[in-house]
Amino acid sequence: MAYRVDMRDIHFNLFEKLGIENLADFEAYKDFTADDYKMILSEAEKFAINVIAPTLSATDKNGAKFVNGEVVVPDEVRDTIKKFNEGGWGAISASPEFGGQGLPVTMFVSTVDIFVAANTGFSGYQGLTSATANLIAEEGSDYLKETYCEKMLTGVWAGAMVLTEAQAGSSVGEIKTSAKRDGDTYLLTGNKTFISGGDHDMNENMVHVLLARVEGAPPGVKGLSLFVAPKYLVNEDGSVGAFNHLRATGVEEKMGIHASATCSISYGDDGPCRAWIIGEENQGIQMMFKLMNHARLGVGAQGVSQAAAAYHLALDYAHERIQGTRIEDSRDPAAPSVPIVEHPDVRRMLLTQKAIVEATRGLVYSVSYWLDRANNTTDDEERERYNDLVELLTPICKGYSTEMGYQSIIQAVQVHGGYGYCEEYGVSVLLRDAKIGTIYEGTTGIQAMDLLGRKVAMRKGRLFQNFVGLLSEFVEKNGAHPGLEKHFKLLGEAKDQLVATTMTLGTKGMAGDIHYPLQYATPYLFMFGHVACSYFILDQALLAYKKLQALYVDKGVQDDAGKRKLVQEHGDAKFYHNKIETAKFFVANILPEVYGIAKSAESDDKSPMDIVF
Repeated sequence: MAYRVDMRDIHFNLFEKLGIENLADFEAYKDFTADDYKMILSEAEKFAINVIAPTLSATDKNGAKFVNGEVVVPDEVRDTIKKFNEGGWGAISASPEFGGQGLPVTMFVSTVDIFVAANTGFSGYQGLTSATANLIAEEGSDYLKETYCEKMLTGVWAGAMVLTEAQAGSSVGEIKTSAKRDGDTYLLTGNKTFISGGDHDMNENMVHVLLARVEGAPPGVKGLSLFVAPKYLVNEDGSVGAFNHLRATGVEEKMGIHASATCSISYGDDGPCRAWIIGEENQGIQMMFKLMNHARLGVGAQGVSQAAAAYHLALDYAHERIQGTRIEDSRDPAAPSVPIVEHPDVRRMLLTQKAIVEATRGLVYSVSYWLDRANNTTDDEERERYNDLVELLTPICKGYSTEMGYQSIIQAVQVHGGYGYCEEYGVSVLLRDAKIGTIYEGTTGIQAMDLLGRKVAMRKGRLFQNFVGLLSEFVEKNGAHPGLEKHFKLLGEAKDQLVATTMTLGTKGMAGDIHYPLQYATPYLFMFGHVACSYFILDQALLAYKKLQALYVDKGVQDDAGKRKLVQEHGDAKFYHNKIETAKFFVANILPEVYGIAKSAESDDKSPMDIVF
């Protein structure tokens, strides 16, 4: 089935809910109008559907390979990345100083939403190149900026973010790759693994931004430094020079994202591998986190994109698949078969998917918009308020959106039944491609520990307290809303439960039980995500309710029959009506999971630590 994008919901979030065009108040975005943004989104949609999506089947079957010591990507990837960079898509939010378009982060996130699920394996190449180039632009020396940024952002050279080592995994403090001072530069020795787009044959040079430990540095994360290492050294005139002894030693055979060249890499195994430091020695982890936090927003948008693609596949299939009679006709042997979209359980699965998509899209887009405001405002109080929200909710964007997105795809497979397990229907590749989103850029468990162990307690609990205050004000202001009163009550109760569970886990930790809070950190992340996303989706429902009522007045509709008819026949009326019903479903069916999590977290059960494996 064809790939499609819900541009109506994307537009709703960007223009009706957030008012992205208001970013023109800031100098950086003063030249961009709503029409400009809509034109860019329209072109992105066309590119995703007409150029990227047709490559998915072929690259899933015939992915990146390691041939005679070289990484070879499928021709479809090579051709598409060229067109992608010619269109400027790889540098959409980068500085115009280095060939970027200078658009808001919110627009970057929305294009990720549009592009990723068209071919997730393809999407990482220029995405990681741009991310590493942006880090060099922000933190690198003038030499590094002038040498690398524009060529990377325009796709002449490629880049990769290089952290993982076989023995270290997510425990980056155990990294062993070493850097030895050699004048103004350093010589690297070591090996990395699971490096997305770590090497390939599409660009004349490959640029790694990597963590390594300078000789004599302290152990753990405090002793890590950040370096730039090109595959080929760069001559004074900017041309590619001698080989820098950075080479791929293999390509991983993965469950999914087959188009992506996920490489193992060696540095300095057969000659000197020269690198340039970013910033100062032993500051690497702080600077790498800047890159990773930006990447985590992108991965959150990836979860939304994949969930949305799976939902549309399931919805299309449910309308086309004829099977079974209506429940009320089940005893009539002559009753006609109907599309499975008529069946209550299928409708429940579809609405679960739709609710996940719209709630997480609201989350990720809002956090991105707040980041744009924080980065550009001259008001210190406003900057602090938005930065607090971004810091607190980034682990939710990454961990919750990818986990719930994966659950959406599982529901899509189930809607398809046996056909969902077959490759030709499209959901199986999404299932395989999406799982990595819960793992890279920090697993869900790491996001959960960051949320509970750092962000909730940060600045004496200010971030958490302010967010709870935002929720309380929201519930109090709208608690008597006609049609949504019950749902605001449910949110208020769940918010109180989140506070109570937070106190329980915090008290355990302060009493010296360091294991118990971490044992429940991941369930806690889901609890927090359910509550936060209920806020975002109810906030959407409020606006949709207002817009729908205005349509009823505009069309002169007063009675229930007329309203039902308008919803069935008028595109915007249907959209707003469904937006409200989707929010009701999320709050009534997904939000209550917080109470099961709370019972577990407050149970004092320590069996995970007591069991002997």
